[in-house]
Amino acid sequence: MLLGFLTGGQLGNLKETLEWAKEKGFQSISITLPIGSEFLNLNSVISNPRSVRDLVDEYGVVISALGFYGNPIHPDEATRKRHKEHFLKVLEASYRLELPVMTGWVGKYPGSIEDNIREVKKVWPDILKKAEDYDIRIAIENCPGNIMYRPDIWQRVFDELGSEHIGLEFDPSHLICQLIDANAVADEFGDRIYHVHAKDAEINWERISRLGITSERWCPHRLPGFGELDWAKFFTILRKHNYDYAISIEHEDPYFKDYREGLLLAKKFLEIFFP
Repeated sequence: MLLGFLTGGQLGNLKETLEWAKEKGFQSISITLPIGSEFLNLNSVISNPRSVRDLVDEYGVVISALGFYGNPIHPDEATRKRHKEHFLKVLEASYRLELPVMTGWVGKYPGSIEDNIREVKKVWPDILKKAEDYDIRIAIENCPGNIMYRPDIWQRVFDELGSEHIGLEFDPSHLICQLIDANAVADEFGDRIYHVHAKDAEINWERISRLGITSERWCPHRLPGFGELDWAKFFTILRKHNYDYAISIEHEDPYFKDYREGLLLAKKFLEIFFP
């Protein structure tokens, strides 16, 4: 497995990011590329992927995935078109860089789950056809920012789309904050985990007992080891399902404001699971 982190430019440009990652002993980075991001010029990557691959070779730090966490099923047609086109562009850049995985969101449409499934079936077959042509697996983060936030919805999307090229970017924190057993779900869907966000969450039961789950800040996201997840069990489950790819730290811990400090604390904790 590769121990790395998610970044979108918090450490500087790509060269500076890879240099810091190497210096601190990380093995990989994953990159989020929202529309307008200047961290990577997608046109340049597509036309001249060697420039990026040379940097990766120079520093010996793998890019595990490029990601776009947007909304290809947005209700506004112009926005939907723009997000789908950007998703496909990130997918093409992933292909040019010879990456096996792209990460992102499937999107979210206002309305019921059935409404969302209907829109997914309109938009996603084209995206998956391109992913299949490129032989790249798309790993969807199970974040409430998109409709694939819950296990039964994952299964429904997988069944409706019928492609092994769509799976999960498994993030335990989002399950913990739904009071779902993240490890039990990881075991159930282990064969569809294509990328991992290493992020924990802490349930504030005292706040829940006073204000309930409709209040704010009852489940802050935490660095690995500072929340509820049994990480030893989680890594056991990943190994049970022969997962051997990136463990990408996503730092959203409100109690450790410094990005670098948070990454290094998480790395120190997670290294006990790396031989």
